[in-house]
Amino acid sequence: MEYANYLCRAGLWVAAVCSGMAATHAQWPGREAILRDVEKTFGDPPELVRLDPQERVWADKKHQRVVVDGYIALQQGSLEMLACLAGTKEHESIVATFCKAQTVHAGLLAIGAKAGKPVQWQPDYVPPSGSEIQVMALWRDENGEKQRSDVRRWCRVVGSQDKTLEANFVFAGSILWEDPDTGKKMYQAEGGDLICVSNFSTATLDVPLESSAVNTGLMFAAFSERIPKVGTPIRLVLQLVVKTPAAGDSDPLVQPPAVPDQTKSLDKL
Repeated sequence: MEYANYLCRAGLWVAAVCSGMAATHAQWPGREAILRDVEKTFGDPPELVRLDPQERVWADKKHQRVVVDGYIALQQGSLEMLACLAGTKEHESIVATFCKAQTVHAGLLAIGAKAGKPVQWQPDYVPPSGSEIQVMALWRDENGEKQRSDVRRWCRVVGSQDKTLEANFVFAGSILWEDPDTGKKMYQAEGGDLICVSNFSTATLDVPLESSAVNTGLMFAAFSERIPKVGTPIRLVLQLVVKTPAAGDSDPLVQPPAVPDQTKSLDKL
């Protein structure tokens, strides 16, 4: 109960103002079968707090991470998203997740992440900002063995053979838009823009570099050989990257180094 109250203070205002939105995205043939496979593969992570009984999203305040379940939606092709919401943009996203973007946003706030600002295109380009988030993927291979990968390895730079996304994602925080006619407020990432590799002003998580969303200029494509087959249940771990000052460094303008390997405890997930 204490943790639930904390979530309310930390960011479930998003859910409150979006209460008119449906709990799930559009139904489609095969959705329930895939969801059953995901539920069979991944149980509730131990000691984590489930943020909504209808969504597969958990928060881990101790390790400062949010866990989201979904499946592989695309194994080859150009990318605008790393992860979308199930029933939205699977044709341009590697992973589709069974959640709402607003719930992920609230979970990130609850673990201590700070929302920044979405990309700005005019009058000049300003990259998206916010807390740095490393995204890891967990799954089981055809032999039932546990596998994991940093999802940046799945995003190949177009025109290269093996160059991949280098930067971690940032918590841009999307946009809360109010309909001028009805006064209803909507969290814009619910259109599918959960974790983007092309810059969108509606993204919850985005890449902190200029990456066009124009189809003829997309920067990333799926690294097919590294991605599990379509339909594979996937657990995404959104890890807040915590940074500490170097020894003897008191200059607040100096970018501190990242704490080594914050993903060591993933085996329990």
